[in-house]
Amino acid sequence: MKRPKLKKASKRMSCSKRFKIQKKVREHRRKVRKEAKKKGGNRKPKRDITIPNDAPFKEDILREAEQRKQRVSVLKVLFP
Repeated sequence: MKRPKLKKASKRMSCSKRFKIQKKVREHRRKVRKEAKKKGGNRKPKRDITIPNDAPFKEDILREAEQRKQRVSVLKVLFP
C-alpha cells in the first residue's frame, strides 16, 4: 500500500506470505525437475578420447577406440 506523500510503496510483507511464496516456488521447481527427468533430455554427448601425441602406441589406442565405437553402433542397430 502506498503511503501518502511518498514516492513508492514499502516492500515489507508478512512472514507467512513470504514463506508461502517460497514453498510454491520450491514445489514448482521440483515438478519441473521431475518432468525433465521423465523426458530424459539434456544429456551431454560423450567426447572422443584425447591422447597426447607423445604417448606410445597412440595409433593402436585410437584404432581400438574406433572399433569399440563401431561395435556399439552395430549393437544399437540390432537391439534398439
